[in-house]
Amino acid sequence: MAATLTTPAPAASTRRRRRGRAPRVPHSFEMHAAPMLPAAMAFVFGLWLGHRLQFFAGLLFLALALAFVTAIVANGRAPRLAWPSALLVYAILGAFAITVAPRPDRQAALRQFADHQLHTVDGVVTRLGPVRVSESAGLFSHALTEERGQRIDLQIMHMDGEDLARQAAGVRLGIFAPADASFPQFACGERVTARIAMHEEEHFGDPGVWDAGEYLLSQGIGALASAKTTALTVVGVSRPGWRAMLRCRLGQMQERASAAVLALASDPHAARLPAWLRLSGEDAAMLTAMVTGDRTYLRHSLRVGFERTGTFHLLVVSGLHLAIFAGLIFTLARRLRAGRIATAAITAAAATAYAVFTGFGHPVERSLGMVLVYLAAGLLWRERRPMNALGLVALLLLIAAPNDLFDAGMQMTLLTVIAVAGVARPVLERTLEPYRGALRNLGEVRIDPSLSPRIAQFRVSLRLLQEHLLPLTGAFLTLRLLPRLLRMAIGACELMAVTCSIEVLMMLPMVTYFHRVTVLGLPVNLLIVPLLGLLLPCALATFAAALLRPAWAWLPGAATAALLHLATAIVGLASHLRAAEMRCPDPAGWTIAAWMALCLAAIVASRLRRRFALQMTVAALAAAVAILLLPPAVQRHAGVLEITAFDVGQGDALLIVSPKGRTLLVDAGGLVGTSPDSNFEVGEDVVSPALWARGIRQLDAVAITHAHLDHIGGMAAVIANFHPRELWVGRNPESAAYDRVLRAAHAADTHILAHAAGDAWNFGGASVQVLWPAASYQPGTVASNDDSLVLRLAYGATSALLEGDAEARTEAAMEAEGGLRSTLLKVGHHGSITSTTPAFLAAVAPDWAVISVGRRNFYGHPRREVLERLAEADVGTRLTELTGMTSFYLDGKGVAPGNWP
Repeated sequence: MAATLTTPAPAASTRRRRRGRAPRVPHSFEMHAAPMLPAAMAFVFGLWLGHRLQFFAGLLFLALALAFVTAIVANGRAPRLAWPSALLVYAILGAFAITVAPRPDRQAALRQFADHQLHTVDGVVTRLGPVRVSESAGLFSHALTEERGQRIDLQIMHMDGEDLARQAAGVRLGIFAPADASFPQFACGERVTARIAMHEEEHFGDPGVWDAGEYLLSQGIGALASAKTTALTVVGVSRPGWRAMLRCRLGQMQERASAAVLALASDPHAARLPAWLRLSGEDAAMLTAMVTGDRTYLRHSLRVGFERTGTFHLLVVSGLHLAIFAGLIFTLARRLRAGRIATAAITAAAATAYAVFTGFGHPVERSLGMVLVYLAAGLLWRERRPMNALGLVALLLLIAAPNDLFDAGMQMTLLTVIAVAGVARPVLERTLEPYRGALRNLGEVRIDPSLSPRIAQFRVSLRLLQEHLLPLTGAFLTLRLLPRLLRMAIGACELMAVTCSIEVLMMLPMVTYFHRVTVLGLPVNLLIVPLLGLLLPCALATFAAALLRPAWAWLPGAATAALLHLATAIVGLASHLRAAEMRCPDPAGWTIAAWMALCLAAIVASRLRRRFALQMTVAALAAAVAILLLPPAVQRHAGVLEITAFDVGQGDALLIVSPKGRTLLVDAGGLVGTSPDSNFEVGEDVVSPALWARGIRQLDAVAITHAHLDHIGGMAAVIANFHPRELWVGRNPESAAYDRVLRAAHAADTHILAHAAGDAWNFGGASVQVLWPAASYQPGTVASNDDSLVLRLAYGATSALLEGDAEARTEAAMEAEGGLRSTLLKVGHHGSITSTTPAFLAAVAPDWAVISVGRRNFYGHPRREVLERLAEADVGTRLTELTGMTSFYLDGKGVAPGNWP
């Protein structure tokens, strides 16, 4: 044993090294080892530059030719300039690609029919959604009604007799029927005729709001419609084209697979198991999303916890899922002693089939490309370089579709590669990886002279420790288990370093696109990602059993349920902590530039061979995090009272910024997506992004006029995101929507203040006066328009009257009290004939008016009579359906419309 622990004298070359200086270890992804990664990064830079500066294509072509010739000459005569000149070629090629990339006006022929008027449609079914029973609530009624519905996509052949077969026009049609009525069964390729009114996806004219219409266009959908089952007729079968038919057939297969997984929730064999080993309906919905890619059964309430902790990738078929799946197939093929070529072919075929089956989303597409390139590299060169494979895949995908660079998923993929290859890998190669490698063949003393002094000393120290532990713990624990445990511990530290790097570099797109910083994302993902490696194989086994022999699915289903419940328990525990996430405004341009510079500094520092290189890397990353979390200045005009009407469709949401910068939000919209099954939420998806785009992190106060859904449906999400100090309310009856707002206020420690006519106070340099409800007013059993909290804000000689949905009776009561004169009027009830009576308008005598109203709404708002009254009174009127978000500025002397700062 003593001979084993003896360390030979270091070699002469080792003796000459400076004390404490590690030997130079070549990076495994230097340009000569992974040339496609810097090439892809140069191409990305060119795409970004071409998108921002809009170069002339001919000039770029000449520059590309010149750079190409320069690269060839440099390669032969000036080798040091070969790489810079090659990267210049890729950069110019990127700028040229984005400049000449086609930008067709998709669905232009169909949009002219999306006018809410009835048209006769003849189309072929190209996609079938599941038939579901859902509950929906009306605008003025809080009762939920059940109905059966299905969403299908139609490729339009004829519209009112006009041939659109060659226009690739697509309509997404929602079909509805009472829950107790019969529902027709549609099939791929069936030809359907219907008399429907179509409309484009709702577009909100507010800054920072996601454009759902562009997303639908990317799926080939140009218009939306809904119809009762009685309005549709199947007239035959057509073949819409092999791509559309294949997509539809795959969708049907996915739906059948989802139904098989959902059926496990009612499996009688599993009913006798304990609850933690039994799959519930929510568990089955998560499994369908995780295994088949079908997210239609995921309720919004299920998604929230995973979004708050940065673990939503667990619920979707992401690139990580495909990588784990391919790894399982590869390992099984190797265990079955398949040949090298057979193993690669089986893995490639299985991964491709699974990617296509799950919908072939962009993250899966990129992951599949890496898997295929990785397998091909193993066949051709025997040496696989993951970073080189990622660079090649990214380069090929961006050459095929240059505009995908501006997709959030592509950006996050590229930043993940940079985090691993540019920061984590160089740091780990000089810190932890040598120690983990030193734990291999620990008993081989002959290896020590080839290592650096500190690594050789580490091996000697471990052998001495083994010598002392051997009599106490035995040979197995000391000689075999201890090195493995140490390797696992170092591997866990490496995983933490990689995860931390990814979290830092993913922070910019998370803040930019989702306004979210998952504070607990790092520790939760350190637990969830290894757990997913166990959960996904069990889920796949459960899925296979559910398809082949459902009676046997309870056994793998029990293991899946246990792991899934453990994962959801971890996520649930973390998501309920207030510190789980931070919601952040849009970063300023200088913030983005500084963040990029700091990340570049971290990449450079990670490669330095200096004493404090690691500390410099960590400091640069920490500074990058801090600069994104710095609260930006709210964009406003100092010394001006601002009244801004957000575009929330058929609803109300008003932002007031006082002369001293205090912020108040009156109402938060909410008509769209009132169904509990909807994943769209006006407060989260429209109002909050519009506020973040202004740099607002916290509101000083919020107010709700009355408890109709089009005014308060989004308020709970706004309160949760912006933690206002005060909530102003009037007199409102109890309802589910109103109680939800109050619960959100209590959870955010928001002080609730009930106001009545006669109350007045100062709000950041502006005076606030309550005109309604009267102190003696008592609301009915259900919410009504006359419950509206009517506010008048004044600054100097200017003022604004915000009357919510107050109707004629309330207007008459306010007229009797007097004091209505205002320079700006927020017209009541979206311009309905029930409000803005001639007497009331004369009493207010505004110079300007704003009407918050949805485009082509079904209520006929605003009424022509109201618009004529405003015109006759010489009142300048703005409608959010036409102008989008509309701002007015009151400087104490006059009021003027304008754009946000």
